[in-house]
Amino acid sequence: MTDIGIIAGSTAFDSNATFSAFARVCSYWADLRQQGAVPRRAQIDPQALAHALPDVFLAEIVAPRVARLRLCGHRIEDLMGMDMRGMPLSVLCQGDARAALAEALEQVALGARVTLSLQGESGFGLPPLRARLALMPLADEVGRITRILGVIERDGEPGRTPRRFALAKPVAPPEPTPQTARKSPVLRVITGGRQ
Repeated sequence: MTDIGIIAGSTAFDSNATFSAFARVCSYWADLRQQGAVPRRAQIDPQALAHALPDVFLAEIVAPRVARLRLCGHRIEDLMGMDMRGMPLSVLCQGDARAALAEALEQVALGARVTLSLQGESGFGLPPLRARLALMPLADEVGRITRILGVIERDGEPGRTPRRFALAKPVAPPEPTPQTARKSPVLRVITGGRQ
């Protein structure tokens, strides 16, 4: 089983980040894997995920690069301001994130777990927002990967809806200022004082 992380630059989330539901859902899915096999949809117990359900979704793979939402937590629906059942998962993304999501879905259909780091679009009425998305494959009764257990946990408020995500951008190193660009000061000996 492969884990793929599509995380841009130094905006990658570390273990100290605030994404506890994300970590718990990923851990739950990993615990269901038996000798590396993809867990079955029937194994998912909503009670075991009760603490994270507002951030969890189930999607159906309807084409190699397309998935439709079947169940969706209310914190995810808050991003769009509507019931999202039946909508394509890509509705949450814009620009480069849509292409990355399509590639991720292709990998999930092959049995990989994929994570993406996202940032909310900016503009009037759109406060800072970042999120982490995980897509985990689920098999049907005959072992085909047809479903996805997903979690998208956000840090920040949606603001004006609908709110979509782009891939998190790398943080550029700060430009050197004239003060930091200067050479180190030359030390000089001052006579006097204690010997």
